[in-house]
Amino acid sequence: MKKKGLAIACAVTMLASSVPARAADGIKVFVNNYEVVFQGQQPVIADGYTLIPVRGALEAMGVQVVWNEKEKSVLLTKDKQEAKLVIGKKSFEGGKVQLETPAQIIGGSTMIPLRAVAEYFNGHVAWDGKSKTVSITIDKKEDAYSAVTYKKDLKAANGTVLITGTVKYPQLNTETLGVEARAINDKIASWAKGSLESYLSENKELVTKEAGDLGSDFKTHDFIIDFETPYFKDNIFSFYSNQYTYTGGAHGNSYAKGFTYDLKAGIEKSLSNFVALKDTNPERAFLKNIIKDDIKQNPSKYFEGADKMLEESQADIGFYLTAENQLVVFISEAGVVSPYSSGIIRVEKKLALGNK
Repeated sequence: MKKKGLAIACAVTMLASSVPARAADGIKVFVNNYEVVFQGQQPVIADGYTLIPVRGALEAMGVQVVWNEKEKSVLLTKDKQEAKLVIGKKSFEGGKVQLETPAQIIGGSTMIPLRAVAEYFNGHVAWDGKSKTVSITIDKKEDAYSAVTYKKDLKAANGTVLITGTVKYPQLNTETLGVEARAINDKIASWAKGSLESYLSENKELVTKEAGDLGSDFKTHDFIIDFETPYFKDNIFSFYSNQYTYTGGAHGNSYAKGFTYDLKAGIEKSLSNFVALKDTNPERAFLKNIIKDDIKQNPSKYFEGADKMLEESQADIGFYLTAENQLVVFISEAGVVSPYSSGIIRVEKKLALGNK
């Protein structure tokens, strides 16, 4: 069985309650041969049943998880299916589905008996007692991709949250797209999670000092990555991702990045794979000229002298695809050639794109 880690957010955290449980040493959970990596609370055995953090395996199955603090319940949704589990209750769906043991809060995390819930969302569950492995398989889907969320915060020694970190990124359906899709997934996940990890590490000392100096006036910092609906056609997978950071000032900062992958080769594609480029710095010059044309056609969107600002700027200029022969060009940072309130400048351009 493959032991490739699957990027999964930490379990939902809440106030801990006392539940008789013991650590389930060595238990591993796989979804379609990908190992679920639980961060923080690990699987435990309670009342003779193995319980796992609600987010890990279910999110790997494409199930969305939402915690309701007032009701002490968790809402699970996937496609048109929905289930609400209430802490302490041994059934859901109006009693139609029975749980071996109720959902519980252990170590600040919502823990559930996996089998009944996974099977409700069309997962097939198998237990291997010798290797202490839970294997979940889900039927192949036609969906090209799903969204994965990874969270990690930076906390002070006293538990105060200094930086909240959340990254959301697409993962291709490897069941239908094959081994090349797995390579692409690894690259995307590595970039998204690595960006968050690096930001927390690089800013730890500075933010810790700031929090100590400001005391109660300190404002929690944020690091967020999100993405927009990708373009998926003719073995091309392309999407736009936006990184937002807030450091306590009047507004945050945005940084954009575009990704375009070849699903057959499992590699990232450059603009030269789609259009003929001639200049010495061909891709940047080509993309910059598209923005210059928009400055001329829509001057009210930009600062006066925006074309000169663009020439002098060292900000990255990227692209992504949104439809057949539809290219979107963007300046990676807000405020370069237009007011910051305008956000990231994006210009759509219809081109005769050829997949070389």
